[in-house]
Amino acid sequence: MLAGLTAGSVAAVIAVLVSLPLRSPSDTLLNSASVALACLLAGLAAGALWLAVRRSSRPAGYFLAAWSVLFLPAAIVVTLFGRSQLDHFTAFAVPLAAIAYLATGLLTLAIPRYFPQLRWWQAGLAVVVALAIGIGLVNQTDQESGRLELPPPGSRVVPAELPVTLETGAIRVTNGRGQQVTYAGIIPV
Repeated sequence: MLAGLTAGSVAAVIAVLVSLPLRSPSDTLLNSASVALACLLAGLAAGALWLAVRRSSRPAGYFLAAWSVLFLPAAIVVTLFGRSQLDHFTAFAVPLAAIAYLATGLLTLAIPRYFPQLRWWQAGLAVVVALAIGIGLVNQTDQESGRLELPPPGSRVVPAELPVTLETGAIRVTNGRGQQVTYAGIIPV
């Protein structure tokens, strides 16, 4: 169990850092904290699976087969469901699921081999670090800030209902009282 939790913690840190530049379909639901929790749950499942097969004749082969049979269909179902509910879900979820699958699966096998004396407090520390990073980066989003800001100096806001006339090299706007405002300059695109 400890190997899986530690592996899930490492996968959580990697997935959280990878998730930051990705466009989240919902910053409320799919943020760094939920990514970290999902990886930790995958680590918990991998740890339980490792406990079940570690004393078999071929534990690594049985673990990898069972891990693939359990994780991949679950990831496909979650992706299909999320895709039906949220735009851009697949582009966000697939790279993170691949990280969780590979890192958790491979590290669950490697940790008992290279760190056979792993203690509960070491695995617990890895979980705390993963949660701290996931929760600490939860406000790093890709959405607009929502702050009220003034437009840049020299710009004008034109209400949508006013008639706008486009001429060569100029834009002319007429307000409701017959006044005209003309902008004759270079308009950067």
